[in-house]
Amino acid sequence: MDRLEILNCWNSRDRLALLKNTSRWVNHQVFKYRARWTGKPQNQETMLFWGQPMSIIYPELVSARLGRFGYFEKDMTSMFIDVLRPGMTVYDVGSHFGYFSLLASEIVGERGHVFAFEPTTDTFDVLIQNAKRRTNITCNQLAAHRETGEIFFQHEGLRKSAWNHVVTDQSADHANLVRVAAVKLDEFAAENRYPDFVKIDAEGSEAGILEGMAEIIRRHRPGIGLEMGDHICEQTGNQPCRKTIEFLLDHGYEVFDYRNCQIQPHDVKDHYIYDNLFFRHRQRQVLEHAA
Repeated sequence: MDRLEILNCWNSRDRLALLKNTSRWVNHQVFKYRARWTGKPQNQETMLFWGQPMSIIYPELVSARLGRFGYFEKDMTSMFIDVLRPGMTVYDVGSHFGYFSLLASEIVGERGHVFAFEPTTDTFDVLIQNAKRRTNITCNQLAAHRETGEIFFQHEGLRKSAWNHVVTDQSADHANLVRVAAVKLDEFAAENRYPDFVKIDAEGSEAGILEGMAEIIRRHRPGIGLEMGDHICEQTGNQPCRKTIEFLLDHGYEVFDYRNCQIQPHDVKDHYIYDNLFFRHRQRQVLEHAA
C-alpha cells in the first residue's frame, strides 16, 4: 500500500461501515472484560486502520486503544503520514509493541527501513512478533541514551508498559528496577543507516537521547518527532521540556505541532502538559504537504 492509499484510509477512518465499527467494538469489549475477569493477559490480533494486522495484549492501555479504534495518538499518526516518504530510514525510539514502526514500515516501503528500539524484555517480545510481519523492520533491544552502556529502567508492569522509563537516581525508592542495554545513536548510526526521521517517545529522557545523537543532528539534520510532557520529566528527574526544545532550536530547527491532524507553527511554552511536536531543520525540508 502506498502513502496516498494510507492517507485515504486515514481520512476515512471515521466513515467506516457501521457493521465493521460494531464488530470491532464488540471484540474490544470481550477481550477487555475477559482480561479483567480472569486476571490474565489476553493476546489478540487487531486490524490497524490501513488493514495491517497487529498483535496486542489486553489489559495494556495502548493495546486497548488500538483494539478499539485501529490507531493510537491521532496527531502523531498524522505526522508520520505527512512527513515520511518511500525510501526513508526511520528510527522509532520507544517503539513499545510497534504500532508506529508498522506504520512507518508501510509508508517507507521496501527501499526504506525502520529501526525500532525497545529495551524491556516483555515489551520487546511483542514488538518482535509484530515486526516479523514486515521485511523492513530491524528490532533492537536497546534504550537510546547519551552514552552506550547499561542503565536502569523502571518497569511499570504490563498494563502500563508504555510508561516504562529511565531511572536517573538509583538511590531513590523504586520498585521493579531492571538493567537494560543502552546505545548512543551516533554510534548506532555509524554502523547502520543514518536516519531521515527520528520519533522519540521516551517518558522524559528525550534530552539525553538527543545529546547522544548530536552528530546525527549536526551532519544529517533528520526530521524529529518528540513527545513532550513536563509531568513525566519531573517524575523521572529530567530537564524541563522547554530546554529540550531550545536545544533543537539552537541547532537550526523549526518546531511545529499537530492539532486535529493539521500541522501548524508552534509557540514554545514554559510548561507542557502533553504535546507531540515535529522539528524540521531549516536546511533540510523533509515535510511535504499531503496532496
